[in-house]
Amino acid sequence: MADDQRARAPELQGRPAVVAIALVVIALVVGSWWGWSYAGPIGGLLGILLGTAVGALAFTVVRMLASAQRFAERSAPDVRELPPDQAVQVLTAMLGASAGDERGGPAIGGGLLGEIAKARARAETGDLDGALAKLRGLAEQHPRSPAVPAAMVRVLAGTSERADERLAAARSAVSLALRGGMNRLATQVYQELDAGERAQLGLDEQERTQLGRALAAQGLDELLEPPE
Repeated sequence: MADDQRARAPELQGRPAVVAIALVVIALVVGSWWGWSYAGPIGGLLGILLGTAVGALAFTVVRMLASAQRFAERSAPDVRELPPDQAVQVLTAMLGASAGDERGGPAIGGGLLGEIAKARARAETGDLDGALAKLRGLAEQHPRSPAVPAAMVRVLAGTSERADERLAAARSAVSLALRGGMNRLATQVYQELDAGERAQLGLDEQERTQLGRALAAQGLDELLEPPE
């Protein structure tokens, strides 16, 4: 049922609906008048059928044009009215899509998420220093955004020589996410760390309690490592 609702074409509303209905009525009137004038009652009936076909075609064209305009004007989702946890799910999905741009997925061309995607693309091409420089600049511009240090954690995955920087980024990402009520992002970053990194994360007692609750809500409470 849900799939059928998502696949259903948008209904006509407002001016496009008035135009479509007017075209259908005009086609019926003109068709019936034309048929009656040339062949009497039989011609009128045929004219009505012809007018119905023309009206249906006109209705379909107007509906397609209205739908195309509606999709063209669709903007990025406004997550400000969503609960923080739901908002971060939307933003995380958008970030994942933008990171997959080179693999043929959708991309976000601008804004913070677009810049993070560009930095991750640099890292994927081997320009780790360039990616980190860009992310550091974004962290200065957006000091309250957990998405930037979260991206640094992922960019630095597997780079043992930069373990301290990865740990600092993880601490910042988890802390900022918890403060902003973005528990899902905090647990995602936490899961990406190994046991040693989790133990060295250095969260305060309140943050550890909040993180423990978030992990427990997802059935992952066993992942919470005791601090060193």
